Amino acid sequence: MKEIVILSGKGGVGKSSLTAALSHLLAENGKRRLVLTDTDVDAPNLHLVLGAEFDRSFGIQASDKAVIDYDKCSRCMACRDVCKFGSIIGKDEPVLVSYSCEGCGACAIVCPTGAITVQPVENGKINMVHSGSVRVVAGELGIGESSSGRLVDMVKKQARQEAALTRSDLLLTDGPPGIGCPVIAALKGADYAVLVTEPTPSALSDLQRIVKVLRGFRIPAGVALNRADMHGPSRNRLLAWLEEESLPLLAEIPYDPLLPQSLAQGGLGVVMYPDAPSSLAIKDLSTALADILD
Repeated sequence: MKEIVILSGKGGVGKSSLTAALSHLLAENGKRRLVLTDTDVDAPNLHLVLGAEFDRSFGIQASDKAVIDYDKCSRCMACRDVCKFGSIIGKDEPVLVSYSCEGCGACAIVCPTGAITVQPVENGKINMVHSGSVRVVAGELGIGESSSGRLVDMVKKQARQEAALTRSDLLLTDGPPGIGCPVIAALKGADYAVLVTEPTPSALSDLQRIVKVLRGFRIPAGVALNRADMHGPSRNRLLAWLEEESLPLLAEIPYDPLLPQSLAQGGLGVVMYPDAPSSLAIKDLSTALADILD
């Protein structure tokens, strides 16, 4: 089984909608068996783009937090005084503010009665959905929770299990934005990365950062330029940088009002408007990826 992860560095460049379109094209007419993974656990939206149907979900313990046993607590407030995150408040007895607790364990160390322990807590969930024959495994971090990287790792493991059960030959991952821990977790085990960008200075800056991360992991990558005709000078600068860095340009997708129009109607542009300029460019991208996989 091959794994392709789709990243952007910068958010808002069309990564999720492009992932959804590619999943449809690569799986069309039974060409490939694939499992989709949504690892943008802070704001998962791949199921919305796909119009996917819910199957089931289950909670995940991907974080450790302090737990206070008030039967043992002496109300000395030593835990409050030692907490550097302000996660323990109160005057007469300690009150734990769970969302800001980092699970460092300092409070448990100073507690004279052993009333505080650090335990795994449920801080997110994995949602199982499907869109036609394509299975989607999506992570969802709880509001104000931490350990997004660990949750992404668990999502990827669940997705690989689903791929093995369905005998899929491709795991297609919609990665999170940025270059932090969730991105690194999404990259683990990937065979190839598609970097989605747009012709703007901020997008080029973030593309350069994510390329440094990929080269640290020695993962080959290609670039998909979305809204390619939005700003000519920025496009030229980006293409020149790609040439300098020997990064292949997999596709240039033009700005096409039919694409957001189809998303607003709850559909994919490649399905609703298959002959639109953006759809034809995305089809060329899917062909390029199929050749890389083969």
